[in-house]
Amino acid sequence: MNDDTAILGAPKGEKLRRWPLLILLVLALLLYLLTLDNGFLPRELEGGDLITHQYAQVQARPSNAPGYPLYTMGGWLWFHGLRGLLRLAGDSSPNPIPLLSSYSTLWAFVALWLFYLILYRLSQGRWWLAWLISAFYAITYFFWYYATTTEQYSSAVAQTLAIVYFYLRWREGDAKANGAFYAMVLLCGMALAHMLTVALIVPPLVLVVLWQSPQLLRSVRTVVGAVVVALLPLASYLYVYARGAAHPEWWGRGDWHTASQWFWAFLSTAQGREELSWGLEAGRPFWGGGFPQMMWQELSIPLFVLGVIGILFLGRRMAVLLYGALFLYAAFCWAYRFGNWYQVILPAYPLILLGLAGWSRLLDRRLSAAANRYVQVAAALLLCVAIGWRAQASWPAADSRNRSDDTALPHAGMLIAQPLPAAAALFAPVQDALALQYLIDIWGIRPDLRVVSSRQAAAILQENGPLLATVDAAPTLLDELPAPLAVQLQDQSADWVRVNNAAQPSTLEPPAVELDEVALPSVVLAGYSFAPTPVNPIAPQSASPAMDLILYWQLVDGVWPEGVSISVRPTLKGNLIRVPQGKPNQGESNPEESDQIVQQDRPRPVHGLIKLSAPFLQQQLVADAYRLALAEPAPAGVDGVSVILYQKKDGGFENVAELAFPLDMRGP
Repeated sequence: MNDDTAILGAPKGEKLRRWPLLILLVLALLLYLLTLDNGFLPRELEGGDLITHQYAQVQARPSNAPGYPLYTMGGWLWFHGLRGLLRLAGDSSPNPIPLLSSYSTLWAFVALWLFYLILYRLSQGRWWLAWLISAFYAITYFFWYYATTTEQYSSAVAQTLAIVYFYLRWREGDAKANGAFYAMVLLCGMALAHMLTVALIVPPLVLVVLWQSPQLLRSVRTVVGAVVVALLPLASYLYVYARGAAHPEWWGRGDWHTASQWFWAFLSTAQGREELSWGLEAGRPFWGGGFPQMMWQELSIPLFVLGVIGILFLGRRMAVLLYGALFLYAAFCWAYRFGNWYQVILPAYPLILLGLAGWSRLLDRRLSAAANRYVQVAAALLLCVAIGWRAQASWPAADSRNRSDDTALPHAGMLIAQPLPAAAALFAPVQDALALQYLIDIWGIRPDLRVVSSRQAAAILQENGPLLATVDAAPTLLDELPAPLAVQLQDQSADWVRVNNAAQPSTLEPPAVELDEVALPSVVLAGYSFAPTPVNPIAPQSASPAMDLILYWQLVDGVWPEGVSISVRPTLKGNLIRVPQGKPNQGESNPEESDQIVQQDRPRPVHGLIKLSAPFLQQQLVADAYRLALAEPAPAGVDGVSVILYQKKDGGFENVAELAFPLDMRGP
């Protein structure tokens, strides 16, 4: 480990070759865009950094403690700028997930750019070596995954590499490059307003800077300037305070009477204290399946060993800087085990890979020019093999685009695509509620709607406001409403039930087509409305032909006959519609017999939720909604409906009324 200054750049007079860097960045960008996240696993809506950052960047609200103010403000500008451009281009409702994920791609792009420049300097202008090492790092699993999903880790890598880059720039200026020095100081201070673990590189950095230039401590101007610049990012916490003060509904649970109380409590939450204090978890594994093992598993044992040893040949101060940072990373992971290990494993990878450039220095001194050329060819082949191996290993796990298990949003997309009244309150099961909240707040679909709890729903009913519950959630809502509160139920659509205050029932829209068909002495089919099932805006390609039909019953006495069930069946040219259920059995004379008749049965109207006796429904219409699958889209796939009322009798069923009517193809 001698002569530190010999490592700092390309041979004298040689300019940076920009075309390899450009090719690297273009290929990386194409790869990340091809695998960019565009959906959610159900558990991802329940909490965690990913969903927290999305809400923070869209709504300009504080992220998880200590708030990530700088990162969030940048994400807010990035997201709204991109969405504005897409809307100008004609996409009125772009998917926010890839837009927000591309903010991570931006930081990954910066990280790779800096990584290449550092390697180019350390390898003394060997662009091919810098290119191959950078390409290998670009497809390591963790970096690739976090470059395509909405989390902050690629920005932490970029910040760490920027610190190393400006340290080298400062050294190139013979310790007189004030711009690079203060850029380095500012980047170190930014850890206080970003990921605190980035600051683990600061102690060895301070050591090597003072090692080279101890006179810095004797300059009061320099010391004061460095302290001011390092603390400058803390001013961004004014944003956290201002946004929190303006939105008390974001505070969460806690007994706070003022914004100041909330602000200081937010900065010192359990999560914030955990990141700043000792958190030994001795029961968790470290060597077996922990931080070190993951390093050599992903980098490969040869590159890991060569990288760690190669740092020795980068010069004494660079070795102290890199080994010091890696030691603190390992100590952090040992203390926290798997609690926050991923915060430091990402920047650890490129710091280790920088050591590969150290071997070029060593070989230049120890080998002849001819022998060195053979070694360089072997090194290039080794790195090419490593890139191929890492690409095939990382792709299946790092590819976040169109994952088959991204099922968190499509069902909610179908729920919100239906004709819902303006400013309605929505009650749904937890998973649907989280997804609906996301579509309303982040995607921007129907921002007039809001998701409510059962307690909020009770208050809305007392004010006679519009309240809807999903069919699945309606029984839960009825159980949780206060006992004195009587409600009236109507179907809003095939998936939604409208809940009204029985004392102040809302006016029901009349049927599009009037029938006034008497089914039973006390039951009249007053009419119907129908329309093709709405297209799901979240998964339009998954739509199958279907029809949404609403029947309007009139209960003369306000009573539905006990034991009488309903069966609704679409027809085409007088025949019942069948949906294929698979290939017919071999030798089957009539393949249609293997198909299933399209029908929906229920014990009573309103998905079976209406009470048998509801006197307040006397002479009122009851909306009863169905979704019916079709073989072809309407109107080609359906032209009529058969409605059968039946009851059980002697182990079978008896039809008590049969109504058949053509659909008015002029539509509702």
